[in-house]
Amino acid sequence: MKSLDLFQRLAVSLLPLVLALTVREIARGYMAHSLGDNTARAEGRLSLNPLAHVDPIGTLLLPGVFIALSSAGISSFLIGWPKFIPISEGRFRDPRSGAIKVAAAGLLANLAMAIAFAVLLKIANGMPGSSEGVWLGVRYMANVGIAFNVNFFVLNLLPLPPFDVGRMLLVTLPPRQAMKLEQIQPYTFPIILVLAFIGVLGAITAPIYKLTLGLIQLIV
Repeated sequence: MKSLDLFQRLAVSLLPLVLALTVREIARGYMAHSLGDNTARAEGRLSLNPLAHVDPIGTLLLPGVFIALSSAGISSFLIGWPKFIPISEGRFRDPRSGAIKVAAAGLLANLAMAIAFAVLLKIANGMPGSSEGVWLGVRYMANVGIAFNVNFFVLNLLPLPPFDVGRMLLVTLPPRQAMKLEQIQPYTFPIILVLAFIGVLGAITAPIYKLTLGLIQLIV
């Protein structure tokens, strides 16, 4: 990506970014539906149309800022979010295990997409003329897709709600600890944004990011 200017980076990043954020929400919605919660389907949120899941700030503006910082040579951990799928955990046949399964669906969706983009990259690298034209664009897009999905996979491992592991903790911790953790939720994104901009978040997540990327490379 070093040879691309800002507008080229944004162009090859848009589709992988939207997929990374929205497919995970669709996966969570379908998992919730399979467990007895029809809320997302009733509100038309199980649509495969990305526009149904795009949040102007979390899906477009904020990631665009982080991509611009990266283009300027400022290393930063990408943060973003879609319109969250509405889920009523009380409708699950087993609310506790259901909440864990829905959160796991989001994590696995990002991991699966990262692997899919890695396969696409391997195919593109093996094509004649892969260093120019359409296949060069596919290579850039696949690299971005891998990075974004691993990025969001790692981000959702943070033990804070509304991240996936944080959601798991809310239903597995004793009530008192779960209540304290839930009180943090309104402040999660401001805290994460500050940590990202000062570089602390990237330092914390870097080892997990590298480990996940290494495992994907082994698989592919």
